Amino acid sequence: MPWGQAHNSKTAKLPKLLSPADLTRSSWAKPIKSCADVPNIYKEFFDSLLVEGQAFPYTVLTPSYERFIHKTTEKLISDFGHDIYILERSGNTFETHCYPVDGISYIEFRTVLLDSSITICGATSHGVHATSRLKFNSVTDPYFTPILKRIRFATADFKDTIHVKEIEKFNYLFQLNYKFMNYGKRSLVGGEQVLHIFQQPEIQERILTFMGKTYYKTISPTHMSILTNRELILIREEETRNREDRYGGVWDYIQLSKIISLSLSEKDDKLLVLTIQLPENACFEFLYQASAKEEINQLLERFRELTTE
Repeated sequence: MPWGQAHNSKTAKLPKLLSPADLTRSSWAKPIKSCADVPNIYKEFFDSLLVEGQAFPYTVLTPSYERFIHKTTEKLISDFGHDIYILERSGNTFETHCYPVDGISYIEFRTVLLDSSITICGATSHGVHATSRLKFNSVTDPYFTPILKRIRFATADFKDTIHVKEIEKFNYLFQLNYKFMNYGKRSLVGGEQVLHIFQQPEIQERILTFMGKTYYKTISPTHMSILTNRELILIREEETRNREDRYGGVWDYIQLSKIISLSLSEKDDKLLVLTIQLPENACFEFLYQASAKEEINQLLERFRELTTE
């Protein structure tokens, strides 16, 4: 009897294991629609910013869970119009990052199977360069669309509909790369005009030939650059050995006004490097085959035309 009582007592204190369905739901982001829905730890923050009669800002909560390789912390992102607030929980307190939308250098959206994330990089309201990343289940991707739109067109109006002729500009990729054709189409927001598109296939390098079989390694994944009248959109496959990542992609959205320089250089006789320099030494580099030189120069020319007007 004493042993049984002790065993039952200890068992009762053990955390209950979640079912696969419950574990999946625990990774979902969820919208916060009113002050009443705000977790207690963040209530004082909203009370200090909201004035009487002000509509509750568009807000999404991302969970803390350990399904990913790297532990994720609970975060809350809120759209206050000209400012995007991100609150990151740490125990019984939280850290606040305020990003004025016109100070954001770029945003990155990544999705691979059920694993999604959004990264915001730019200057905070204190003038400090910072980066914030939110991770969540891909099922809840649509909750972030309004915030992504707010950031992407911080200084311009956007429309709810995309003109059909802009979408049709990606149709030439139907035979070349159907997946990237769709990636390009889904990257647009109403009011954008597509000025240049170029899709670079995966670049491989030969490692060795053994017993009649040649082995290669990937030095650059498939990627695509899209220049619009407002931004530069860069889409790529994830650089990883895990082949299942081919089912996902990474989208980087950069406002043209945030690009300090856009330049092309030669890496060797076979490769070119497109360098995109952003504020606070943030930088992107993309590899292209030497045969793409004319296409990339056309991209650079269109970019110069837009930014020198």
